[in-house]
Amino acid sequence: MTRIKIAYTLSAALVLFVLYFGTGYVFFPETQTGGFGLPVMPSAGDPILAVKGVRDIGTGLTLLALLLFRNVRAAGWALLAMAFIPVGDMLIVLTHNGSTGAALGIHGATAALMVLISALFLIRPAQNGQ
Repeated sequence: MTRIKIAYTLSAALVLFVLYFGTGYVFFPETQTGGFGLPVMPSAGDPILAVKGVRDIGTGLTLLALLLFRNVRAAGWALLAMAFIPVGDMLIVLTHNGSTGAALGIHGATAALMVLISALFLIRPAQNGQ
């Protein structure tokens, strides 16, 4: 499997993952609140959960559009830029007495995966003799 095919496969899995959690925060917030890593999450009726869900859905749809149009460079740069979101989530959890395991294992790992996928899209193979 080529580097780009691996990047597309991982990106498609990431899109599904983000859309799953995003729609969960919008439509079934009570199932999602425990997994973020904060010691106290808003209640299921709090609109901030829907805000997080809409953000996740928008992120997933943006990446999906770039994948469907097969724009490798744009997908790579967008993933690198969007990695800021899980890094920010990780820092929020760590600075608000949240779970270190969730901060690193959920948010940090997601950011690392996004950076890895962006590198797969962006790093150009060496040319012969260069």
